[in-house]
Amino acid sequence: MPKQKDEDRLRARIKHASQQASSKQYTSIHSTAHRIHTTKRNAPPPKPSEFQTVPGAWPDDTPPSLDPQGLENVVPAADIEEPGKLKVKAKAKRYLDSDAPLLSWRDKHREEYLDHIMMSEGRGQMFTGTCSGCVSEQAVYRCQDCIGLPLLCKQCLLEKHTDMPLHRIQEWKDDFFHQTSLRELGLEIQIGHRRLPGDRRECPFREGTRGSEGFLVLGWNGIHIVNLFFCGCEGAPEKHLQLLDIGWWPASYKNPQSAATFECLHNFHITNLQGKLAHTDFYRSLEQISDGSGLTSVPDREAQFMTMMREWRHIKTGKRFGRAHDPTGLGGTQEGTCAVPCRACPIPGVNLPENWHQAPASKKWLYSLLLAEDANFKQKARARPNDHRDVPLNPGWGCTVAHKPYLEEMAKYANQDEISHCVGFSAIWNANNKKTKGLRATGVGAVTCSRHEVIRPNGLGDLQVGERYGNMDYILLSAIIGCVLALIVISYDIACQWGKGFRERMKKMPQHLHLREDIKLKFKVPKFHLPAHVEKCFAPYAFNFTEGVGLTDGEGIERVWSSLNEIASSASMMTAGGRWDIMDDHCNHWNWRKTVLLPENLLKKLLRAISEAVIHTLAFEAFTDGLKIHHSAELALWESQVIAWEERRDSFCPYDLPVNTVTLSKLKLELAAEEHQKEVEGKSTSDQTISGMVIEAVDIEEAQRSLVATLEKKNLSEFQQTTIQKARTALLRRIRKFRDMQAIHMPRLARHLSSLEPPDEERPELIDLYLPSSFDDATRPKICSKKISEIEERVRNAQLYDCLASLRSQLRARGILYQHSDRATPSQGLYRRLNAWKDQVEAKIKSIRLCYDKSRAALLSLRGHGDWENVLRVLRGEDIRGIGERLLKEEEKAEFRRAQERAGISKEDIEKMLSGVDNIPTVMVNQVLGRGDSRAAPSWIWYTLGDPTDPNGSATKEIEASLRVEWCKARARARRAREELLLVEEEMRRALAFCHWRAKWWTEQLERRPNLSSPLSEGLRAYAKEQSVHELQRAEQWEERWRALRDRAAAIVRWIDDPKVSRDTELGNLARLEVEVEVDGEENNIDKDMDNDW
Repeated sequence: MPKQKDEDRLRARIKHASQQASSKQYTSIHSTAHRIHTTKRNAPPPKPSEFQTVPGAWPDDTPPSLDPQGLENVVPAADIEEPGKLKVKAKAKRYLDSDAPLLSWRDKHREEYLDHIMMSEGRGQMFTGTCSGCVSEQAVYRCQDCIGLPLLCKQCLLEKHTDMPLHRIQEWKDDFFHQTSLRELGLEIQIGHRRLPGDRRECPFREGTRGSEGFLVLGWNGIHIVNLFFCGCEGAPEKHLQLLDIGWWPASYKNPQSAATFECLHNFHITNLQGKLAHTDFYRSLEQISDGSGLTSVPDREAQFMTMMREWRHIKTGKRFGRAHDPTGLGGTQEGTCAVPCRACPIPGVNLPENWHQAPASKKWLYSLLLAEDANFKQKARARPNDHRDVPLNPGWGCTVAHKPYLEEMAKYANQDEISHCVGFSAIWNANNKKTKGLRATGVGAVTCSRHEVIRPNGLGDLQVGERYGNMDYILLSAIIGCVLALIVISYDIACQWGKGFRERMKKMPQHLHLREDIKLKFKVPKFHLPAHVEKCFAPYAFNFTEGVGLTDGEGIERVWSSLNEIASSASMMTAGGRWDIMDDHCNHWNWRKTVLLPENLLKKLLRAISEAVIHTLAFEAFTDGLKIHHSAELALWESQVIAWEERRDSFCPYDLPVNTVTLSKLKLELAAEEHQKEVEGKSTSDQTISGMVIEAVDIEEAQRSLVATLEKKNLSEFQQTTIQKARTALLRRIRKFRDMQAIHMPRLARHLSSLEPPDEERPELIDLYLPSSFDDATRPKICSKKISEIEERVRNAQLYDCLASLRSQLRARGILYQHSDRATPSQGLYRRLNAWKDQVEAKIKSIRLCYDKSRAALLSLRGHGDWENVLRVLRGEDIRGIGERLLKEEEKAEFRRAQERAGISKEDIEKMLSGVDNIPTVMVNQVLGRGDSRAAPSWIWYTLGDPTDPNGSATKEIEASLRVEWCKARARARRAREELLLVEEEMRRALAFCHWRAKWWTEQLERRPNLSSPLSEGLRAYAKEQSVHELQRAEQWEERWRALRDRAAAIVRWIDDPKVSRDTELGNLARLEVEVEVDGEENNIDKDMDNDW
């Protein structure tokens, strides 16, 4: 019964979800692109705090995507309705059979499925006793690979399978089917002999396979042994060529005894590229398909299979890149010409305008190259005894460097050591100092385009010892050899140190790798890696503050590793040449996947860019308008400062914020210095100092708050309860030791405590510590000295500023986490971890608020009312919001209540959240942009940075500095979003131009090899024409896919650039546009064009 109830509840939930989904066929996206919201499928119910979606603060407010495709699966969320909507089609209605197919199948069909499968073990319900072919002889044979499993006599079976010699045959005897073969039944295969249609005569000079073993063929349906005869007539092709003519790949070109079908090699090739299935696993699968019982065996041809696969990959590479059409053939292949290029990156002479180098300064940045470099230490390679005999078949033709000159050059850097001037690089130090015994390579380094994650030609090479500059320099220079673009932006997680002296190191490299002197290089750190650097690296190396990069995050290369790492274990055991060839093949496959997905990915990028451009333009203008009232002079100064810094990075950086001058750690240091001075002067009277006592009290209060928070959790396990009891015991001991300290510095406290009820030592988290702030002004002098009150006042003051700094930090962290919440989470594990991180952040925010409230009440008791309250204000629930958040409106509160009720939250808890007892739910003010919302002032917590009583006036300076930094960040957001609009549009134009150029290139290959035999000439022409037509079709489809959204993007750019345009009117007049976007799931048919050889 419980099981049945669970299933009934499951059906009810799915039915409810189906009804909800059917009522919402579209997800609205404003044509004004204020916010875009897409609904995720099968998402778990939201947690109480998941209503928040905040942007966080820069430079780390746009974390890299967790999606392996490197793109937003959803774009920013939205609520409001305005004229002229942009719509994204929602997913189909949910049904029981689609949401729980196994449940329905189990209840209705599994029994009949089992019966039908068992029926096929016999002769089946269609069996009549006679052959289904001649209808006269007894039927005892059936083919497992023919449709319908027909039962035939021997003669009909052989006649039907003359051209299907690899089908698997069974014979009915002893009341069950036995495995047999066409060879055992007498089928012989004659190849290579030219004869007229219908002529079945054998070649009079035919040559059979050696001995009685027969000829072994690896097919997609198993391993087969056949009777094969070659043509021995005068002028007949060689044996290995006769095999190729029938679609079988010979294992040897000298008297071949085994082969593999093209179908087998092709299907394994695709399976290996997409699913990363190893050669050994596939071959073992063929053995089990042939005989899973283990009663028979076939000769082992695994080594030959691996050889054939290497040859297959090599020939397919030459075919795809037009080497068969080139008169110089495969031998004339140049380095890097067999790598799938990035169609959206700038390639002079291919997809750039003829006068691109004459573009005005305002547009030159559009023709810059954005690259990413990184090292991967999972791609190790073991030294093999026969490495010296194995050579790569594609030496530097594709994505890997030409290894012979590369290794010769790297031998010069055997003892190179790098010195880091930035913290956080212990991982690199460890990699450079790992043991390398038995390894040919400790990893690989790679260069990709940072916008589209395509691996560059000659952009991947082995690392012999760690991440040495010499290796990474060589790989980068190989990847951009011959580059004539004016600007290259390079993303690298250690760019702050690696970029120094790069040109000097380049001069020591071979001459052909040198860059032109007029090419400008910019070195940046990927967004996710930047927080690990020292603070001085943040602004100079941040993408967010770099002109001309749009919304690039620089993290795309990390997503490349997610694919290549899947072959790390199998590739590590290969010989050198084999490993380089297979790495080349997998890199090209990755690049082709990115090409196939380019239209969808650029469409998503443009959707996001439209949204971001409108949001941040309006937000920046609103911020600027608000500052003009009291800070007009400062605005002009800030603008001149940020422009000067963008032009010369050695000038004053307007993004730098002064460090908070008031912190508890600084005060502890200051008090320790004072106590030391007293000791030097001989004024100290106790080992336990007053400041030590007060600071210990503050630490105990923190421990009490932590324990109270733990106790609020429900359904504690026995282990958790044991941990709590131990924590209570430790806390009680601390409090008793603290009372001993109080007895020294506050001796009159004991009499006061004796007049009170004894504390409940069973619950030490609730015991009052009785510092001076616990008493009123009249009682305090009777209990403690003025000195103790002064020290507590100083400690509480510093503690308040510490709380505000911590609160700002947690709000920024919350913003980053909730950005990830709006994306389709790729796994349940990651979803749970994100929720756990969010819960931790929310708990910390609540704890910080409690600490602030207690410390402020203590300071008020000690200091009394005064001007300081205008700076360290009462912290209300509505104040705890990010710099870009606002509070919920009434209709949003109603929706919030409904959402939480659906999630199973009680009404009491919901009202507790909305009342501000817990952290109040908020939404992003910048993304709503309702009338007046975009000018909502940030919470006061973002402007309270220094102590107003500081005689140096640091508080005023810090508030102005905070405003300057936030204004500069708002300006940078608006500029990067506008750049992204222009950059994606340019990338779309380049991609279309590349398709047309490639189509023309294939057309030019038609007549490059004249005077050939008719069959070869026809094949070359057919392939070139096919590829040319496919490129034109691709360009047509992409252009049609993008047209409407490109027009909308152009309108948004005009709206941004024209200050005379009425913001609300112009956006409101845009017509409704509907765009289909694939939101969820892995791409379908990603490899279908592999059949068309790219």
